[in-house]
Amino acid sequence: MPSIKDCFDLNEQNKLVLPDFQRSYVWDFDKQKSLLSSIFTLLPMGGILILKGELKEFAAKELCFFKELEIPDEDRSKECYFLLDGQQRLSTIKSTFSDFFNERESWRNIWDNLYPKLKTRWFIRVKPTNEEDDIFGWNNLKFKGLDNLEPDQVVDFLEVKNILKTKELDKWYHPGFSPKDDNGIPLEGNKLRNYIAKKASNDHLVPLYSIYQPPSSEKEVKPLHESVLQKLATERVEELQAEVRDGKKDIIELLYEVEEDIGDYYENNDENAIRNAWSMLAAKWCEKVNKYLVELIDQPISTIELPSDQISRAIAIFESINSNPTALDNFDIIVAKAARNSEGGSLSLKIHNELRKEIDISNGILDNIIGVKPSTWSPSVMGTLENNEISKTVKKQFLNLLSIFSHFTNGNDTLLKIDHIKKKKHLSLSHIQIQENTDIVLKALIRSFAFLQIRCGVIKLSALPYELMILPIAYALKDDNVWSNKFMIDKIEYWYWISIFSGRYRESQNQKCIKDICDLQDLIINGTNNFKSWYNNVLNEPSYSSKDVLLYKDPNHDIPSAVKISILQYIVSRQPYDFLPNGNRLFLNAWDIAKEKDVEVNGESFKLKVQDHHICPLYEVTKIGETTAKLRNEKHILNSPLNRTYISAYANSKISSKSPADYLTYVSNSSVRNHFLPTPFEERYKKKSEESEDQYYERILIERYNKFVDGIKDELDQLNPFSNH
Repeated sequence: MPSIKDCFDLNEQNKLVLPDFQRSYVWDFDKQKSLLSSIFTLLPMGGILILKGELKEFAAKELCFFKELEIPDEDRSKECYFLLDGQQRLSTIKSTFSDFFNERESWRNIWDNLYPKLKTRWFIRVKPTNEEDDIFGWNNLKFKGLDNLEPDQVVDFLEVKNILKTKELDKWYHPGFSPKDDNGIPLEGNKLRNYIAKKASNDHLVPLYSIYQPPSSEKEVKPLHESVLQKLATERVEELQAEVRDGKKDIIELLYEVEEDIGDYYENNDENAIRNAWSMLAAKWCEKVNKYLVELIDQPISTIELPSDQISRAIAIFESINSNPTALDNFDIIVAKAARNSEGGSLSLKIHNELRKEIDISNGILDNIIGVKPSTWSPSVMGTLENNEISKTVKKQFLNLLSIFSHFTNGNDTLLKIDHIKKKKHLSLSHIQIQENTDIVLKALIRSFAFLQIRCGVIKLSALPYELMILPIAYALKDDNVWSNKFMIDKIEYWYWISIFSGRYRESQNQKCIKDICDLQDLIINGTNNFKSWYNNVLNEPSYSSKDVLLYKDPNHDIPSAVKISILQYIVSRQPYDFLPNGNRLFLNAWDIAKEKDVEVNGESFKLKVQDHHICPLYEVTKIGETTAKLRNEKHILNSPLNRTYISAYANSKISSKSPADYLTYVSNSSVRNHFLPTPFEERYKKKSEESEDQYYERILIERYNKFVDGIKDELDQLNPFSNH
């Protein structure tokens, strides 16, 4: 039965690896502490399941790292063990007892490739507070071990420090910590280690990350935790000596275990012998604690080993043992299947890399754009990667498109079906189909994201009203001729807005998107418009987007979140100017907002971030003792999307104390272009004497509603001029 240390050694030598279909590391600090406290009290940590095979069988990763291992061709046939179950536990333990950041020159590169929840350093605190049990025998330097304790007695002594890449570099535990001597020269080598050990002992924290020493490490160097323990023991001995002198401690009781003759030495005032006894007390405590800590990773791990002839069943085995609660999702399985093709590398890494690249934007996409047009664009600005992981939306729609392109376009089926975006079809994909279609799927998918941001005002992918609408767009944009053709792109945008605002996708979304793949192609290529019957439902669909719903006058229906966000996105798609003073113009472009572009106004520099702005502010209708925060969650007419628009945080700070009539006078007419405000706003946003407040708000919101309807329909007519509505 291997020990924890054995597993770490094998992992360091690429002999125990994670197959690429393993999930990301997800445990939070509470789960990590729970496991570690069990290990400290020598309770079983649970077993692992490993599969014997060769490195060429699956793309693989090292414990704690999301980046695929780079295996030289000559090593790909070497035997290894794939870890099928136990990743979260082994990764937790390895990140606790290993120092990933020991190379000071390259720690940032290591940091970039670690899972976010493992960018840490762990410590055990040996000095108890007044309310805690003295589990390390700190008070009298008499350590009895922790194996008779409950994990709850240990858990609060475990401390974790986050390692940030650019902040807190002045903390002693940070790998970027670089103190200087009195001459201003940075400390290095043993001087630096000694300085850090002093800082750690001052905080009574023993580093755990120096306990595991990899086979390749320098054995003659004393580990940091041992240096800290020695300094702590020396410090505590000095304190105990002071307590003996003050009559608070009995020297015989303290030193008898390490020196049976201490009574005689004390009576004879033998200072050398007493001094040696104190040294022995410190050394024994340090030795016992150090031995206990080091032997923590000598604990055996219950292991089930599957023979190499089970390699074809690895995915099924993994699913079986993880069916509740962490079964493989479809994407994990497709990644695993793709890994059978050793030449292609990791599918997840390929997708990850493609999402970071920049693509050239076609003139077809940019034709309607005013101002400075982005010539290149990266999908990463849209949130396709979350915490450096491929987002769920990307994973799901990648699989759907992969299935569609594999089953539909190759002639195996004569009709596209809903089944093509269901698990059964996903899992029927062969590694050859995955290999052959991945490039075209990624190209189509990334182009659809560019279209959605540049043409449709979608700042972040997570704010997309209906993510299945990606499929018809991507299917159309796989074709280079469509991607570069302004008139064809216009028809896609026509379909998008008419579908969003008419409520076509509020029900039966799977069925709608599958049908729309074909119908949108028919519109683009043949001009056949199967969507024109929805034209009159634009912002006029009962229970969804009608005027009564948008004004909170339909008691039975809330405003759908898809409608709320789509109205804001439509405004952004029109490239409105920000609410800035006369003479200052700033386009609110979705792509600039997404990457928080650096801008300057009136000599003030700021990052372009937008806020959801209430045109008529909520504070105008708050009651005494009521906050606007409370009002934001109510079905009040001023919370209608008809009273909202995106403006920059900078502009919002300048007008926050002004009424609409005042701040709309403060900004120029051109600055409110494409925000669909009733004009002339000096007149329209002034309350009439005969109007009640409710009548005033309802009037201006109805006026803005009418402008929205007219504006959207005018644009639909321009995007598809031969629609014959």
